[in-house]
Amino acid sequence: MSTSHPSSREISRRIATLISGATVLSALIVFLYFALIDPIPVDDAAVSPIETGGIMVFAIVGVVILAGAVAMVVWLGRPIRKWLRLIEDGTLASELPPNVARLVLIWPLVGAALVAAGSLVVGVFLSILYADPGNFVGIAIGGAVGTTIVYFGTDLVWRRQVPVFFPEGDLSSVHAFRLSVRRRLLVAFALIGALTPTLLVVLTQSRSLALLDAANPQAILDNLAIVQLYVLGVGLLAGVITAVLVARAIVGPLEALQAAMGRIEHNELDTKVAVTTNDELGYLGERFNAMTDGLRQGERLRELFGLYVSTEVARAAVERGAGLGGTLVDSTVIFSDIRDFTTLSEQMPPARLVDVINRYMTAMVAVIVDHGGVVTRFGGDSVLAVFGTPLNPMTDHAVRAVRTAIGMRRALAAFNDAETLDGLPNLRSGIGVATGPVIAGNIGGRERIEYTVMGDAVNLAARLEEKTKDVGAPILLSAETYQALAGGDNLNARALTDVQIKGKRDRVTAYALSEP
Repeated sequence: MSTSHPSSREISRRIATLISGATVLSALIVFLYFALIDPIPVDDAAVSPIETGGIMVFAIVGVVILAGAVAMVVWLGRPIRKWLRLIEDGTLASELPPNVARLVLIWPLVGAALVAAGSLVVGVFLSILYADPGNFVGIAIGGAVGTTIVYFGTDLVWRRQVPVFFPEGDLSSVHAFRLSVRRRLLVAFALIGALTPTLLVVLTQSRSLALLDAANPQAILDNLAIVQLYVLGVGLLAGVITAVLVARAIVGPLEALQAAMGRIEHNELDTKVAVTTNDELGYLGERFNAMTDGLRQGERLRELFGLYVSTEVARAAVERGAGLGGTLVDSTVIFSDIRDFTTLSEQMPPARLVDVINRYMTAMVAVIVDHGGVVTRFGGDSVLAVFGTPLNPMTDHAVRAVRTAIGMRRALAAFNDAETLDGLPNLRSGIGVATGPVIAGNIGGRERIEYTVMGDAVNLAARLEEKTKDVGAPILLSAETYQALAGGDNLNARALTDVQIKGKRDRVTAYALSEP
């Protein structure tokens, strides 16, 4: 199935918006930390006033770090943009260099690493500048939140771009860093789930110690309440955002896989899922696509199998295997052959002859199948069909066979009309129909088998077809077939007694049917 993807420009815009938004949120968290938490109040005010100079330094450093991170993203992403343009201009994605392929797969990690590195640099810089380790703690909080949001958010957005570089979904073939689903969950928990409780314990402990020697215990208690609300708010906000992003990252591919499996149930074997990650979910998508490839190949083999044998034979072989052996059943056999085929083959080029025979057989087989018959053998210009075998059990097999013979004659007349219009010679054929016990089953050896029918009725049908030319009738029925019609099926049949059949000691009675 084809899947539409947003343009590369739209994806770049989304990622830039995401990084900017995460950076602003991180900056807000850090700003509130310095506004509400650090330092511990030393007078009666629960919150220390923020100096204008500090705000300016914070803003300038934040803008510089954001600009630096964006510049690094642009610089590191040059190979990706270059190859994206090449692919959009027609270059095959299979020519993607290994280093660029690895960069494509770890690109969300690159963006998150830049945010984390920027936060670390700012934290160390301000801690040294103001000789206050608390600065590092505050910036670490915002950096952890920003890093988590950038990674999981970029990962979701970037998945739309990955299929452009890997249209076949073979991500597992690239040797790149692989962050498993379990590790993602552990990272999210460590950055969000464990950081905020740890921070709460540390800040509460510091204020508890400050209370022992404080001249303003009420201010410290008020500040402690603010600290608790701050940590609670940051934890809830970061937790909800991270939970939503992680859930979408995991549930999205599973829902796509579930929908694809539903389409497979409805025999839509061209279904494929987009493989966008190199983790367990991506590997699951790759295996699903490999499974559907196998199903399509199996369906093609089954279709091809059905062209070489009848649909019923193919189905039986698939469902029950292809063991040797047969079953004795009462059936009706049709044998049809083109008259003067040798003369016809001498008059026509081989390619034209094959085309004529194929079109003729197509018309004949369609009539046989429409009446429930099974074609068991083609003999160049002849066809053998049977009614009433274990593959197509029926009690009215004689009636169906006779109606098929009449339908084949009508189909031949229509075929000849078309041949006349095309300036091609007309075909003539004879049909023999016989009813009786036959052995129906798989005959052959280990290397090759054939589903066929054997018995006197089969031989008699072939001999009756030979006699059609002598008696001047296109269709000859055996006496057993005629008797099984229960009143002749309103046929104008002419009885022929004492017919000598080659290979039979006694003469038989046959019934000739004229043109329908």
